[in-house]
Amino acid sequence: MPRVTFLKESTKPKWIAGLLLALAVAAAFASLAQWQAERTFRFIPKTPEVQVAVPLNELAEPSSPFLTKQADRLVEFEATPMAGQAFVIKNRIQLLGNGEAQNGFWVVQPAITFDGDLVVLATGWFAFQEAALSEAKEIRESVSIAALQKFQGLYEPSEDPMPAQAGLFESLSVPQLINQPGLPEQITSYAGFVIVQNDSYIGEQILIGVNPGENTFNWLTAFYAAEWVLFAFSAIFLWGRLVQDEVNRQNREGSIE
Repeated sequence: MPRVTFLKESTKPKWIAGLLLALAVAAAFASLAQWQAERTFRFIPKTPEVQVAVPLNELAEPSSPFLTKQADRLVEFEATPMAGQAFVIKNRIQLLGNGEAQNGFWVVQPAITFDGDLVVLATGWFAFQEAALSEAKEIRESVSIAALQKFQGLYEPSEDPMPAQAGLFESLSVPQLINQPGLPEQITSYAGFVIVQNDSYIGEQILIGVNPGENTFNWLTAFYAAEWVLFAFSAIFLWGRLVQDEVNRQNREGSIE
């Protein structure tokens, strides 16, 4: 009796039907693999225009280190600016549109959040030092009672401290600012500062440019995608294995006869 070959057996109607079923199952698994692969690489935008503001106390914890993933995030919170406290930060680049930029000054204020934590606010940009110093002086000398306000802005990392004089600072260092005279000695503080982006700004709204965001890689979805690919190949392999087992069975029976 002639030996049965894999090709001859696999062309029988029942195995052709089985192959079509295996291909359909493999295609379904492949589509699931593609779906998981698309979720593996994700682009997370960070521009204020496309971000959804998150509560500051959910993004960061007071007295905790600043994390890289927190940078440029749009946050919202309620806080009361501290009376008699305002500072000026020099060498602040402001975007003017059309690719142009101008060096200037920020006015910053410490504020106490609704939860009683200190947060530093960069409240506005000024083109000239005299105008920024005048605004800061007016804030410090104001006799009006500060009220709880809603703020929305970009959470940014503290900078390295640099020499300062008479309320004019070279950098925005949160530890340096919260150690200025008149501020509480014992208080929890956020490690970063907030660039105010809602209507609470003074002078001109600070524009630091568009952050394009970042690509993230999800290892869990990548693992699932690899699993679905394996399942797709397994469906074809199982069909081939069944055909080969049938070939072996028929050849054994033929040799016994």
